[in-house]
Amino acid sequence: MHPRLKKIIFNKLYEDLKNVEIIPYNDSIWFIDRGKKYWYLEYEKNVTLWWRYDFFTNFFRLFSLEESEYERVIADWVEEVLNFKVDTTKKQFIHYQITVEEVLNSRVKTTFGVTYTIETKVKEVLNSTL
Repeated sequence: MHPRLKKIIFNKLYEDLKNVEIIPYNDSIWFIDRGKKYWYLEYEKNVTLWWRYDFFTNFFRLFSLEESEYERVIADWVEEVLNFKVDTTKKQFIHYQITVEEVLNSRVKTTFGVTYTIETKVKEVLNSTL
């Protein structure tokens, strides 16, 4: 990627995420908009970065970039912001309102990860309507 385009993308990320708080908790650092209770990123100190699929997919449409192109850009931006190394990036499709609430209230005991699948969420919703 051309350095000039990367700089433009970084500037747009800084602008679009200017209301985001960076909240360290246990072994993670969260990027959350407190007002909207909306998470964007979670950096696990084992150098894994989780990014919110719906936000970043829409964000990078402006630049006509595909996931294979922009996933590293997200990691590079987080490395610049946090001054930590990102080795692995993973997308997250599901929005976890309760997890965001817990982080904002600094009561996180666990966070959802790959074991909490969309199928699990669908079953939960279906079972609640019985």
